[in-house]
Amino acid sequence: MRRFFALIFVIFIMSDVHVYAQQIHIDIEASGFRKMKVAMPAYAGPGDMAGSVWATCARDLQISGIFDLISPQGYVNPGPLGEVQQGSLKDFSLIGSDYVIAATVSKQGTTGIFKVQMVEVSTGQVIESATYTSGEQAMYMAVHAFMDHVLKNKFGLDPIFSSKIACIKKDKTAKQLHVIWCDGTGGNTIRGGGSLVLSPAWSPDGKKIAFVSYWKNNPDLYLLDLATNNVKQISAQKGINTSPAFDASGGRIGLTLSIDGSPKIYIMNLDGSGRTKLTTGWATDTSPSFSRDGKSMAYCSSRSGNPQIFIMDLATKNVQRLTYEGKYNSEPSFSPRGDLVAFSYRAKNDKYYIATIKPDGSNFRVLPGSGLGDESPSISPDGRLIAFAGGDGNIYITDLMGTMSVPVTSGGGFSEPAWSPLMK
Repeated sequence: MRRFFALIFVIFIMSDVHVYAQQIHIDIEASGFRKMKVAMPAYAGPGDMAGSVWATCARDLQISGIFDLISPQGYVNPGPLGEVQQGSLKDFSLIGSDYVIAATVSKQGTTGIFKVQMVEVSTGQVIESATYTSGEQAMYMAVHAFMDHVLKNKFGLDPIFSSKIACIKKDKTAKQLHVIWCDGTGGNTIRGGGSLVLSPAWSPDGKKIAFVSYWKNNPDLYLLDLATNNVKQISAQKGINTSPAFDASGGRIGLTLSIDGSPKIYIMNLDGSGRTKLTTGWATDTSPSFSRDGKSMAYCSSRSGNPQIFIMDLATKNVQRLTYEGKYNSEPSFSPRGDLVAFSYRAKNDKYYIATIKPDGSNFRVLPGSGLGDESPSISPDGRLIAFAGGDGNIYITDLMGTMSVPVTSGGGFSEPAWSPLMK
């Protein structure tokens, strides 16, 4: 991390699902991949409710990394449209649409109802015709269920909208743990842990979050059990106890300690026992990130004179320098697929960007991001997307090619995103 160097719960039900088209496979990272264009007229139903659900679905289409939403200004029929008529497909074909989505939003008592249809324009095939329900105040859950079903059953992709992002939210003088669904919906600030919380990290099963807090006037490490909301202190060594990261098993946690002088990376059990030192020498070592196969650890070190990303073979403790571009590289995030590491990169213009590199040091790439000064990357559980903190104090999501940058928070005050595994 750079500083070392200078619940909501709802139940939804999916019913009446009819999928007529066969699943297809797409290679999102293939050369020449083109995002599929989607037309989505205004939804039928009560104005405010239908508009809110439409906006959530529009944002989720953007976040998905495989769709581009065509502006409704170009539609022959901008809606409201509750069902796609086969005779209207020509109108959507003329504006270059691959798919069209229509929906009706309604409520029954305190239950919200989302009846949605997705049609392939070129063939007229119904990709999905389904009804999803959720609490009236949490209609985003119905949208998440729809999007996940389409991603998984039509395109063979992981259901990313079943994942969350933990981050830090500044509210007046306090910085506290905040959890949202990956599209920014369902925000919940977790008050436990004091008024200065930093560096959230998810356990591999999504049931715990480790974080740093100055609760007792020292940067100590705590563990939050999300099922019980119980918070316990797990490391309070003299000096810093920072930059937590769970190992692949979830039974041990890496962190940075300064008990021997300069900050070094250690690994220990979740109760603080079994502490083992992983890095040695005079340099500052911090921000561990473990590969899912348990074989490697990426981290930031000043051993080359300025912060760079290094990678350690955990079996042999052999270390190799990973980054040579840029004079200040920090905050590595190992992809769950093990195929790349994302990190914060300071360019020659002294502005921060998100960059990626393969574990063998090849294919270095700088992403355009928000253009506002980006940091703290965290890779999605399927390895396709990256959440990061923009310089305007909001959390954004981009894809590995940098073709989009979608804000999932607004108003500022957000930092240090950590993307969860898929929630069961």
